[in-house]
Amino acid sequence: MGFSSVVGATVMVIALLICGAYLYTTVDSHYETIYNAHESYYSHLNDKLHEKLVITNVKSSASQTNITIYNNGSVVVEPRKFSVLFNGSVVPEENISYYPQKDYLVPLDNITIIVNWPTPNRICIISDNGNKYFYSLS
Repeated sequence: MGFSSVVGATVMVIALLICGAYLYTTVDSHYETIYNAHESYYSHLNDKLHEKLVITNVKSSASQTNITIYNNGSVVVEPRKFSVLFNGSVVPEENISYYPQKDYLVPLDNITIIVNWPTPNRICIISDNGNKYFYSLS
């Protein structure tokens, strides 16, 4: 085996080591991204499973409906991220206010959603975790 063969083999080994190091860092960073997404997904599923909201009271007049919601689950939710549907139509956010004013609804606490919209027959509240809670006035 000549000198040029040894140099060629050495260069090839070095090139393979460089490629291997590059591939390892690339695969490792993608694996971390996938792992974080997977962890976030299962955290969301856990929150969705342990969420339990109860519509405890609904008072309605011609142009305003007050919906009291009690958090009977073990997950903190954000009422401002809820969607409110009256008779299947989404109520615009500018027609919704909250009493008391708070960003989070903790377990064993309640909040009243005040909706300035014509009186509905059916109410649907969709939480920030995607669970749906229904109430019928008729």
